[in-house]
Amino acid sequence: MDERASQLVSLWLSGLSVNARRTLYSLLDELCGGLDVSRHNPFGFLRLRAEFETSGELFGCTLPDLRDAIAASLGGDVPAPERAPSPLESLRAEVSSRGHPDFR
Repeated sequence: MDERASQLVSLWLSGLSVNARRTLYSLLDELCGGLDVSRHNPFGFLRLRAEFETSGELFGCTLPDLRDAIAASLGGDVPAPERAPSPLESLRAEVSSRGHPDFR
């Protein structure tokens, strides 16, 4: 993220409570992780993503940059997902650790 975007994001985040920043981080983390159709309404997810992308364009940064800036503002105390992994998330974790079942 460039210096101008960093200053704008920092100014914006300074006006938000810790709980608001944690909520934003959770949403951005979910958005950056990709669409999990088993957990979201596709239209609602895409609309939320568009809203955050517009914010990123206003600040001059990407969604992962915005997520990382929020995480930095929390001092690394980022919230862990408070839910069980979805079937898609479980499959992704299994494939990344053990490889694809068709190629074992």
